[in-house]
Amino acid sequence: MPRCYLAGWVDPNTPAGQEPYVWVFNRGEKKCRKKAPSNLFTETDLYTLKLDTGEKNYAIEETLSNLESRYAAILQEKIKKHLPLTEEEYIYLCAFVSVMLQRTLRHRDNLERFIDELIGQTEALEKAHEIPPHESDRLKRFKQDGHKLGMMHSLPDITRLLTKMSIAFLCTEGRSKFVTSDDPCNLFNPDLQWQRMYGPGLAQKNVQLTLPLSPDIMLSMSWIPMRGYIWWSNEQVEEANRMVIGHCYSYFVSHSPKTRRHWFRRYPLDFFFILKILRHKAAESWHNLRMWYRYRHVRKR
Repeated sequence: MPRCYLAGWVDPNTPAGQEPYVWVFNRGEKKCRKKAPSNLFTETDLYTLKLDTGEKNYAIEETLSNLESRYAAILQEKIKKHLPLTEEEYIYLCAFVSVMLQRTLRHRDNLERFIDELIGQTEALEKAHEIPPHESDRLKRFKQDGHKLGMMHSLPDITRLLTKMSIAFLCTEGRSKFVTSDDPCNLFNPDLQWQRMYGPGLAQKNVQLTLPLSPDIMLSMSWIPMRGYIWWSNEQVEEANRMVIGHCYSYFVSHSPKTRRHWFRRYPLDFFFILKILRHKAAESWHNLRMWYRYRHVRKR
């Protein structure tokens, strides 16, 4: 996770002479600990390429560092001052969001888990047919840098898609502040919340991408015409925090050790949403009952 990003959640009450810190919470827990942003969500040589000669190539890390510098300048000089972005700044912001979508341990672990399954299946086929392990060896080499190279390969395409979406900055106007996490980019599509077959995607009509930029501002990108700087109430901010915390991989981060009970609720305290849940559960129960009645004789056999 970029240091320039996490630095926005430094506790403003950090004692003088002490290294600035943020408050880190384990997923699902209310206990927290202090941690310096430079020591948080980091891993040695995570984006370093290892060449066949044994040398290390830092091209990806240098590219990401330059992008982070541009983003930090845009955040400080424009977004925090509630100023409109130029076309160039908008493209850099979209590129930063594209990286944040993929630059997570969750994304890397999911990819490596998938590659491990391919390696296992390939090795089984090679053993069954008594052929040299050329393909499984190729997959093992790909696994070493697959996440890094895949992120850079898809960066232009995802950035191009993001530039076509509407962009809004959701700003706090009360005491509530945004939190962030080790997987802060959240894709949510309300049309898919009642099923488990398909996940949200950027090209879906009703999908919304959110990314906390600071305790006071959250980025929102969607295909609906919502643009500019929009002020949110405390209730809206805390509901956004609930979703950020629910989407985190292992940790979430706040600028304060204080928590809100609403953060850890599974569902929002909204009458109409709870009514939708009850209707869905009732329909699901009725479907299961019909299937049981229809096939009850088959199961007895």
